[in-house]
Amino acid sequence: MYTDIKTILDDAVKNHYAVIAASAVNLELARGIIGAADAEQAPLIILLGQGQMTRHARPEVMVPLFKTLAEETNVPVALILDHGRDWDMITKAFRSGFSSIMIDASAYDMQENIKRTKKVVELCHAQGVAVEGELGHVGQAATMDGLDTSMYTKPEEVIEFVNATHVDSLAIACGTAHGKYPDGFVPTLNFDIIREVKKVTNVPIALHGTSGAGDENIKKAVEAGINKINICTDIFNYCRDNSLKMLQENPNYDYLQFLIDVEQKAKEITRHFISLSGSTGKAANFKKTYNFNHDISKIDVGVGE
Repeated sequence: MYTDIKTILDDAVKNHYAVIAASAVNLELARGIIGAADAEQAPLIILLGQGQMTRHARPEVMVPLFKTLAEETNVPVALILDHGRDWDMITKAFRSGFSSIMIDASAYDMQENIKRTKKVVELCHAQGVAVEGELGHVGQAATMDGLDTSMYTKPEEVIEFVNATHVDSLAIACGTAHGKYPDGFVPTLNFDIIREVKKVTNVPIALHGTSGAGDENIKKAVEAGINKINICTDIFNYCRDNSLKMLQENPNYDYLQFLIDVEQKAKEITRHFISLSGSTGKAANFKKTYNFNHDISKIDVGVGE
């Protein structure tokens, strides 16, 4: 069932669990993570970032694939543009049929962030497309940005941001960072920020950069109030490492079987993260009453900035 993040995450808030948001850039990853959600009967959010779209996964090819696979299962599946920063890329995702858009204007000051986020909300909500914003700034693991507390979300700013933008989901910064951490490093999360944000808003809260954070941090984040857990690097690296192992063990691997086995590895690691999120079995909360089919042919999305 193809739907949007608002439909999924509103239920996560109501029933106190989190939903895995996993990256997919090809058929094997898409089948693997959707297969995991189907096996666990858990809602799922698919991430496709603007960098991934530029380098490899063209939206005009990927969106029909995601929609087709989503409609083959009873579990709700949403597709979100991850960290949309450029207006042209955001409108391209909108036109291509993404059910949800993330606008990341977190590198700007508060008022500019509100201005840019509100612009995307106004475009998307008119056609039933859900929007996630970011307050605070989730940096890069390679530069250890997660240790910079000045980048963390300030709970006292959340009400103003949410009321001004009307976002459907809010990504916050509390100690995680994107990408791969140095070997042996596990980030320390500020769970009080999650709890304080939860006190002041009912908007679903997203945790980005969760790869490498460790199982205990993920479980504690869900207990504190996180509703969306973004996973990319851990899934990609798990599939890569197992691919290398499979080829070392059998250099003459049949290529088709190899792809099938990569899909199974993607399914395996995604099921693990779903088990940490509290979303197993929650597909039962949803009925197939919503088919996403927004008509953007007459919508003026403006010119690029």
